[in-house]
Amino acid sequence: MDLNKMVMDSLAKMESEGKVQAIVDKHVESTINDVVKDLFGNWSDFSKELKSTAKEALQINFDKLNLSSYNHLILQAIKDKLDDEITNQGIAQIKNQIEGLLSDAKREYKLSELVKELADEIEDRDELGYEDYHEMTLHVDDPYGSYWIALDARNDISEYSCKYRLHVNKEGQVYSVTINEQEYSRKRSIEEFDVKAILKGLHGLEETLFKIYASGAKLIIDEDKCELEIRNPEYD
Repeated sequence: MDLNKMVMDSLAKMESEGKVQAIVDKHVESTINDVVKDLFGNWSDFSKELKSTAKEALQINFDKLNLSSYNHLILQAIKDKLDDEITNQGIAQIKNQIEGLLSDAKREYKLSELVKELADEIEDRDELGYEDYHEMTLHVDDPYGSYWIALDARNDISEYSCKYRLHVNKEGQVYSVTINEQEYSRKRSIEEFDVKAILKGLHGLEETLFKIYASGAKLIIDEDKCELEIRNPEYD
């Protein structure tokens, strides 16, 4: 048996298949890694010197550091970030609220429908007796080619003291809606609707009036169909 020839043939085969080169590369890489690790490792002289130099360079003089100003800068940065988040989320929420409000808006509404919704605002309606009824307030004036409409769930309220006042042209377009909030002693207009009201959620007649104004729906003035005498629903 020619052992020398067998070894030479085996080496020649490994060389032709690139295995020798791969083995050499592997060990060279391992050796270099060990050298670099020894040079830059946590306990190497280079690493110790680097840490010492960096520590000296990064010394902070706390006596000269204005911590109150620094804290103010941090708090202001946090506040700005929160303001951005609140603004972005608020805008998205308002958009979703408005889209939800207008998703089922109709093209036409009737004044008699508004009066029917107004009845839900009558206080103690459920306490009315069998023969009792509550009469709501409705004013409809049409000077100068347009309608001025005033509504209130209370009885015998003057036009300018009614909770709801609408300005509508002859084609049924609602120019403006004013809401007189008795509990806050202030007035606000639908066309200048405040963001808080939308985020809080609109309900009842106020929601319907917002839909009419925001969607440009037509309001049909059917005053003769408006039922102002409201009874206890239990006896209907």
